[in-house]
Amino acid sequence: MMADGEIIFRPYFVQQGRGPHMGDFVRTFDTNEDVFYSDMEVDEQGIRIQNTHGQEQFGLYVRWNVEGFGYLYLPADNGGEYYPADEPSGADYNLNYELALTRVMRNRKRLQSFQEDTTWRPSRELKAYLDLGEEYLEDAGKAQSEPVQCAQYSQQSLKFAMYASDLLELEKARFDIRNQPPRPDFLFGCDTRGFFQMDEHLFLERFTPLFNYATITHYLIGDHINFEPNEGDKQFAERDRLLDILLEKGITVEGRPLFWTHSWVTPDWLKEKSFDQTLTYLEDHIRKVVGHYGDRIKVWEVVNEVHDWANELEFTPDQFIELTKFACEVARDVNSDVKLLINNCCPFAPYIQKRKWHEKEAKYPQRTPHQFTTDLLDAEVDFDLIGVQEYFVRHPVAEAVRVIERYADLNIDVQIAEIGAPSAGIKQEFVDEDVDPTTKPYDWRRHWDEELQADWLEYIFTYAYSNPAVEAANWYDFVDPYGFLKKGGLLRSVDGETKAAVDRLQNLKEKWAK
Repeated sequence: MMADGEIIFRPYFVQQGRGPHMGDFVRTFDTNEDVFYSDMEVDEQGIRIQNTHGQEQFGLYVRWNVEGFGYLYLPADNGGEYYPADEPSGADYNLNYELALTRVMRNRKRLQSFQEDTTWRPSRELKAYLDLGEEYLEDAGKAQSEPVQCAQYSQQSLKFAMYASDLLELEKARFDIRNQPPRPDFLFGCDTRGFFQMDEHLFLERFTPLFNYATITHYLIGDHINFEPNEGDKQFAERDRLLDILLEKGITVEGRPLFWTHSWVTPDWLKEKSFDQTLTYLEDHIRKVVGHYGDRIKVWEVVNEVHDWANELEFTPDQFIELTKFACEVARDVNSDVKLLINNCCPFAPYIQKRKWHEKEAKYPQRTPHQFTTDLLDAEVDFDLIGVQEYFVRHPVAEAVRVIERYADLNIDVQIAEIGAPSAGIKQEFVDEDVDPTTKPYDWRRHWDEELQADWLEYIFTYAYSNPAVEAANWYDFVDPYGFLKKGGLLRSVDGETKAAVDRLQNLKEKWAK
């Protein structure tokens, strides 16, 4: 039964396997594709949207099992027209059809934009996937009076449309690379904590053929070598040695971060400071750190992930804007030649629906990374680059690309600051327990292995290299088992055995240099 005014998206589980086929965590997004909080209930009977808190139109992300492709968070937005939130008599949607409609329409619009701007045309394989998605969607539309049959056609449409969306992005990026000059200044990057985690000579032997850009971390605590576990006791020596070696190899270096307020990296002495005291500390910190390195470090990540995801100090949204602006001004005053980067994570902002600062209850209204960035621009914050993180977070390639392009539309240069995917099983970021992958649907194409990890690397690096607005792409991390992403390194262990992603990246670089 439906309550008055309730909007329900009804799933029809036409998949053959044992599932699960739908996740119980759903997010709504507005017509700008920013996630917002909604009151809803989710069960096998459907997704019941009860209150969108003033949003007049919405779309939603739901994790849905597309057998033959993957168990991913997929958008439904009424084919780009969005759903009206105010339905006095309620509304009842076939979720399968809505997911297929949205993917087919997004493919159609993307294809049209590519063909209008260039001489590119889809391959025979891509055209077949696109056509099958369209044809099955047409069949589903004709069968809407028979919900199960409609759902079956929709599921087929969705499968082929998902393959098409992946291939569409890759083919167009490859076309653009072939039709533009090589980019000798493009920055192929990676984190360098592996220097301290394995034999230094072996690290350099594996690292330097792949990368011309490197990040050196300055986490106050929680790093392999903590930078400032006790206030004022900054650990420069080890980082200076690493920096000197990287510069000798001709590698451009980024320092990161000057400020991050996650529980993992925030020492007790910093937690005890008021906002004003934090600003006083931050000015001293930035002057000493940026001043110490001078022109040897070319890019500084000023703040990391302060867009309401992790907020150990419990600052308000306005305070974070003030702090970020202040930090950029100080860094610019110390060294006007250094590039300043703002690094954002969680591109699909799940924390908003959860109302969480990581594990803590959020005390203030939250915003997406994109909204945070526009707030910075409105406040005339002086920075040069936006860092976008593209870990595999169970969203399709096409949605990852849309995230990057939303920033490029703001006329801001982009670095893909962190890229990652696992190379085994179904382990995900921040998940420690072992899970038998055969007991769950696979995320993307099949259960994770080294070649599939290499596929994710190829998709993201290829898109980055093809887009002039993207100046760098950085893999994170280098060596297992020390990465934030479980099994996410490019080396299997400190013994230096390389994974398939290493060969894939090397082959891409050689091809693009011609």
